[in-house]
Amino acid sequence: MLPASRRYLLIMGLLLGAVVFAWSQHWFLTPRAPEVPLQPEVTTIPGTARPGASGTPGPAYTYFVDVEGWYRITPYETVVRSAYDLSGDANQALTEALPPSVGEWKQVGEDVYLNNDPAIIEFLGHPPVALSRTYQDSAGHYLTLSLLGNSGDDSFLLFSHTPETCLPGRLWQISAKGRVPVPIDDRSMYVQYLLTEYPGTDQRQIALYWYLWDRPERDSRAGVLSMRVYVLVSPEESKDTALDRAEGFIRALFPATIDWSRF
Repeated sequence: MLPASRRYLLIMGLLLGAVVFAWSQHWFLTPRAPEVPLQPEVTTIPGTARPGASGTPGPAYTYFVDVEGWYRITPYETVVRSAYDLSGDANQALTEALPPSVGEWKQVGEDVYLNNDPAIIEFLGHPPVALSRTYQDSAGHYLTLSLLGNSGDDSFLLFSHTPETCLPGRLWQISAKGRVPVPIDDRSMYVQYLLTEYPGTDQRQIALYWYLWDRPERDSRAGVLSMRVYVLVSPEESKDTALDRAEGFIRALFPATIDWSRF
């Protein structure tokens, strides 16, 4: 017969083994949540743009774009990729981030800083980003890119004073407006669209504009960029031809999208 102490140790060992076996069975049989992110990784990627296959910069930065945004997020929100760091909060940062060539478009002239423009101050306060740059394609067509960026409560002004309210003040009459999709890859980026005419002339101009954030939270008080593209419609061409030029420029800025649905 085993001594009492040895019998006690044997019984305790058997009990401990049974507990370990039961716990291990529970661990392997209990469903566990998969270790995957709940949403795609869409925050800004740090670092510089990576070269693509053609030797040109690759789309290293991720942005959220929409046609509205201070009050609400619309179903037209798109997540796009760009080779350029558009997260700067001052003119100099954006000037350095934007290249002199975007696709087939080449910069002509110097950047125009609008911070001291009386109209900008009157309607937009003192946005730290307020600049305009003109590009030209190989056919001699011009395109103007305007960037307006702000934060805090004044960011609301970027949504209340838009090309739709600004251009009529400069005598451009709006003849058509809406939203248009800019095809990029297998998705489209939506922008606001205006077709305007200057009274007493044959001049027509297209304005496209949208808003850009570099974080999915889209807190405009933390910073938002209003991007605006203007192209003239030549008398001998259709408005669709001019729109195609503007859309080509946008595709050069944002050559890729990310599959994303917030709702």
